[in-house]
Order: sequence, then C-alpha cells, then structure tokens
Amino acid sequence: MEEKKLRELLQQRLHLELMCFKDSMLQKGKEDIIKASYRIEVYVNLYEILLVHTENLQSGMIRELLGLSFGILDHLYQEWMDREDSFYVELKEYACRELEEIPGKINFDAKKEGKDGAESDQAA
Repeated sequence: MEEKKLRELLQQRLHLELMCFKDSMLQKGKEDIIKASYRIEVYVNLYEILLVHTENLQSGMIRELLGLSFGILDHLYQEWMDREDSFYVELKEYACRELEEIPGKINFDAKKEGKDGAESDQAA
C-alpha cells in the first residue's frame, strides 16, 4: 500500500478515536462532562497535533501505529496525565509562596489604609 493511503488510514483512525471519545462524553450527564473538560480539551488538542504530524511519518511507522491494539489518543492522554508539567510546577510554587505572604499583605494594606486617612470599615 502506498504511503499516502497509509497516512489517510491513520488520520481516519485518529478521527474515529476522537469521534468515539466525543460520543462517550455525550452519553454522560452535564456535571460529568464539566468534570471532564480538561480531558476533552487534551483529546482535541492531541488529535489536531497528530493530524498535522502524520505528514512527517514514514510508512513503516504509520504501519506500526495502525497495528496498535489500543487507542492512540487515550494512550497519549494517560501518559500526559502521568507527567508533572511546567504549568503545574510554576502554579504550585506561586501558590505556596503567595499563601505565606497573604497575611503580611493584608496587614500592610490595613495599616496603610489607616495612615492615608481613608475611611475604615469601623463605625464612628
């Protein structure tokens, strides 16, 4: 089979995986769909990334991917979830640092308000 046809088959497989995933999500209730919003976003992004990337794959690799007995998108999603990405690390560092600084900021703002002569929340 020629490489172009193999590539089309892989793209069809990825499309089918995405459609099956979407169908499974639509079978869920509203709350479950909202809870799965990150998963939905990652699946769609993975699909779009892979669709473009299939253009760079050689026929041997495409054949191997077509022969997999598991879902490519699901596999990549599971692997992605096992990683601690830089967003999480940065958010964690920020949140922990700021959590310890909040009391000082609140107390400073309260003292600053009194010195400025601005009205306080206390009754006269």
